[in-house]
Amino acid sequence: MNKLLPLLLTLLCACETVTPVQKEFQILEITPREQFTNESKNVTVKLDVEPRFLVHYGEKEARMIEEPMLEIGSQTVPLNTYLGHGQFQGQVGLGLPVGRYEIRVKLEEGREATLPDAYEVKPSVGFWIGTIGDQYLNEPFTITLHAAGPDAEHFEGTVLVSLYKGGSNTFSFPSGPFTAGVRQQEITIDTPGDNYLIVLKDDQNNGATSNKFRVLVKD
Repeated sequence: MNKLLPLLLTLLCACETVTPVQKEFQILEITPREQFTNESKNVTVKLDVEPRFLVHYGEKEARMIEEPMLEIGSQTVPLNTYLGHGQFQGQVGLGLPVGRYEIRVKLEEGREATLPDAYEVKPSVGFWIGTIGDQYLNEPFTITLHAAGPDAEHFEGTVLVSLYKGGSNTFSFPSGPFTAGVRQQEITIDTPGDNYLIVLKDDQNNGATSNKFRVLVKD
């Protein structure tokens, strides 16, 4: 029996199950890369791995076995729709604070990957325009644009500023960036008139309209 012991140990070691080492995976991209605080967003995350499927041949359907989980800030998002070519889709809900985020994807067997500075939540705001008095032809003047609402102080984006005269748009231009929810913008008008308006809009179609003002010719 003592002579058989080394042989039995060898056979037992040979029969031991070896768990294959899973290779690391990467997050290649997330699209879109931003959302506003007042909206939810469907996102597509592209990984360099493919999912495993359970196929029901009789019912002619396949089900994804391992559902990746996306983490953005405090939210965990099931990536429960597979689009092919390593692309998984899920919905990021409301509630993330304004800021830039690292994203993390976890697989059910424990592997995970991160992508730094990959997602941004932008403030959703309204606007108002400071009172505009009479102005003079061809003399620069400054208007003050204000963001409004709970996220106003975080707004550092730009808006489209349009000048209207008698209901017709005379010209439009992008503003410079806001700072802590305020932007002072210089304008020069080269045509006199009594019924000018400034109108602004952001890329969510939020906007504001100024009071009517006159552009006068100096005597």
